[in-house]
Amino acid sequence: MDTRNIIKHSDPIRHDDLRSLAKQSGPTVSFVIPTHRGGAEKFTDSQRLRPLMEEAREILAQQYPDVDADALLKPVVTLIKDEAFWLTQCDGLAIFATPEGTRHFRLDHSFTPQVTVGDHPNLRPVLSLVTNDLEFLLLALSQNKVRLFAADRATITPLPLEDIPGSAEEVKGAAVNEPRIQHQTSHGAGPAHGTGPREHNVLSGFLQNVGKNVEKRFTNDKRPMVLAAVDEHQGALRDQFKTVTLLDSIVSGNPDRVSELDLHAAAWPLVKEESIRRHDHLVDRLSEALGTGLATNDPELIMTESMTGRVETLILADRALENHPRSVELDAAISNTLINSGRVDTVPELPGNHAAGAIFRH
Repeated sequence: MDTRNIIKHSDPIRHDDLRSLAKQSGPTVSFVIPTHRGGAEKFTDSQRLRPLMEEAREILAQQYPDVDADALLKPVVTLIKDEAFWLTQCDGLAIFATPEGTRHFRLDHSFTPQVTVGDHPNLRPVLSLVTNDLEFLLLALSQNKVRLFAADRATITPLPLEDIPGSAEEVKGAAVNEPRIQHQTSHGAGPAHGTGPREHNVLSGFLQNVGKNVEKRFTNDKRPMVLAAVDEHQGALRDQFKTVTLLDSIVSGNPDRVSELDLHAAAWPLVKEESIRRHDHLVDRLSEALGTGLATNDPELIMTESMTGRVETLILADRALENHPRSVELDAAISNTLINSGRVDTVPELPGNHAAGAIFRH
């Protein structure tokens, strides 16, 4: 599918990427450096890796003397020498080198140069980019055209409609004039105005058809959906949704002439609000579960229970993402949680100023 990057020269990083990195056999050498999108600095960005490479070699020699450091770091050396690669950078670069392979991500976040060598990858510098993201669906609808997209903070991808009608004409259409799109949100809903009985019936049938097929296709899909349409259309659609999570706010107006990038620009702020709401709910869940045996703030217990697969969700405060006195244990807990199909989330702060909290499965 034709995925469009919203952020030029960036590489989307998602929970599945973190899980894949966590499953790699160690030792892992984790690098993060700032990079530049343009200017003279971009020609010297690669040099930031050289002192970190030397530091990595020293740590490997001390802590992992049996590991072939040259073989482990060879892909990074190749990357340093790739001039074309350094001409297409974003704001920061993360590299993870393991005996099983090397992965890199160009990211829209500027890092303090850092290298970490350990049994587990240091995912903390990139965690907030993943946890503050939220995959969502975008339904752009008018009587003349229906478009469907999968998106997140950094990308948007058109999806085939399949059984969803592409226009009212496909159902049994009639054209109704609609106002142009406004980049605002609205909670209003109601029947279309200025239409006769026949046109209203056709419109209602079309909206019901779209709603039923969207509900059927995305039943129990956990991604929230954003609607881009005139206000009058949302009520009939909402009536059909039982499991689809349609956000209260919509991108209001006729979306026919709005590009997918502009649709994304209007939709993402609404999704970001939903992401913040979900973070707040997660902290509430943790607070309610503390003292019941189903959650803990104890770093030692988090570490041991993450190894057994008992951790459903590991929550880190922002202060735990920087250099932390228990960074080795945190990196292990993050990897163990991901390996055992748990989720890792980040929040600005946790109650009691704790660095981490865990919600247990049982």
